[in-house]
Amino acid sequence: MGRAKRIPYGVSDFIDIIERNQYYVDKTMYIPKLEDEPDALFFIRPRRFGKSLFISMLRAYYDIKRKDKFDKLFGNLWIGSHPTENQGKYQVLFLDFSKIGGSIDQLEENFNAYCNECIDSFIETYQEYYPERVVESVLKAKTAARKLNAIGIAAEKKNLPLYLIVDEYDNFTNVVLNEQGEEVYTALTHASGFYREIFKVFKGMFSKIFMTGVSPVTLDDLTSGYNIAEILTLEPNFLNMLVFTYEETETYLRYVLDKYSTGQERFDEIWQLIVSNYDGYRFRPNGDRLFNATILTYFFKKFAANAGSIPDELVDENLR
Repeated sequence: MGRAKRIPYGVSDFIDIIERNQYYVDKTMYIPKLEDEPDALFFIRPRRFGKSLFISMLRAYYDIKRKDKFDKLFGNLWIGSHPTENQGKYQVLFLDFSKIGGSIDQLEENFNAYCNECIDSFIETYQEYYPERVVESVLKAKTAARKLNAIGIAAEKKNLPLYLIVDEYDNFTNVVLNEQGEEVYTALTHASGFYREIFKVFKGMFSKIFMTGVSPVTLDDLTSGYNIAEILTLEPNFLNMLVFTYEETETYLRYVLDKYSTGQERFDEIWQLIVSNYDGYRFRPNGDRLFNATILTYFFKKFAANAGSIPDELVDENLR
């Protein structure tokens, strides 16, 4: 019997999960489905529904620098036996806009500083694909837009495919809307607002784009600056992409019982507790009943840590 997999509560790094023998609910079968869709995709889910982990998996799959690690990372997953032609094909720029904060007076500066750091890291990671003068030009440029334009021009000349992945695209704009009001928010997302302007650059240079967030509000307001996104949020083929289905949850529970408890005879007891406390999500009226991935993983971790005893707290206080 192999060593029991760890229960990865709070872990959103796909590579860390795989390399450290942690339990992973396989969602790689959605990769070919996503490739059948248009090149710019947008997907909404509430917080704690597994968006960051899914994005991390996409980054590992498409990154040309990780092409040779495909078997190690994906060999035991569905996509390991069904790779697509795009595996390991792209240079991937990843942006997580939840990391941008500060006062409204500092927001543009902080936004540009964060994007600059990410773009500098990108060009350093993939510098072997670019002339030295392009790398130097990117590193010297003062704004994110100028850095991106330099990369975009060079990549187009050399026919280098670029993939942009944005997590929590609307995180700080939602904060601005809630705390500063509509007038300040509108200044960011309309006319010549810095946030709207960067999306114009995105639209013109990336072969593939995948963005997630919790609300369509900001996307609607960016429409004239970013009008290419296909919204998959309520598409039937993608309803279950970032959550746990009943089948996935049953498999997970049986694994936890087998490795951390007294055995499968407790399945009905724990299953009823799970359904009573964690069921209740649907994204279409006729869609499957689904489980919040983060809340359920918290229960499994605590259950495993307590050697099969039901934890006193069924939901993490930080999530409550």
